[in-house]
Amino acid sequence: DQSQQSQAELETLRRTEQELQEGKSRLEDILARIQKERIDLDKNITILQEKEKELQTAVERLGEQEGVDVDEAVVTTAPLYSQLMNAFAEEATLEDAIYYMGEALRKEVIDLDTFLKQVRTLARRQFTLRALMQKCRQKAQLA
Repeated sequence: DQSQQSQAELETLRRTEQELQEGKSRLEDILARIQKERIDLDKNITILQEKEKELQTAVERLGEQEGVDVDEAVVTTAPLYSQLMNAFAEEATLEDAIYYMGEALRKEVIDLDTFLKQVRTLARRQFTLRALMQKCRQKAQLA
């Protein structure tokens, strides 16, 4: 009876030892993973600090520059793109003009006859510009 009890206690101790060894192994794996993540985080922090310095330098450099000329900022690489951009700008202008002509008619600033004549002229030009833009897009393979 005593022998069986000792055997049972010994078996319990072996299972406990095995569980503790498995737990130790899991804890070591977790610790190794945490250390690897820490190294990765340190690398990322270093990279972010370098990028922050680069951004700060760029901001300071841009702050020292004079204002940028809008015409120089919008320079096209080919005459076709320039033509397309100019046609687009003019077409948008005509769209605005037609809108404000409608507002003027609504507020009775101009009469209907004048409105119709002006809108007809503007709409013809707008149609021509839209056709030109479509051709430019096809030539530039944008459409």
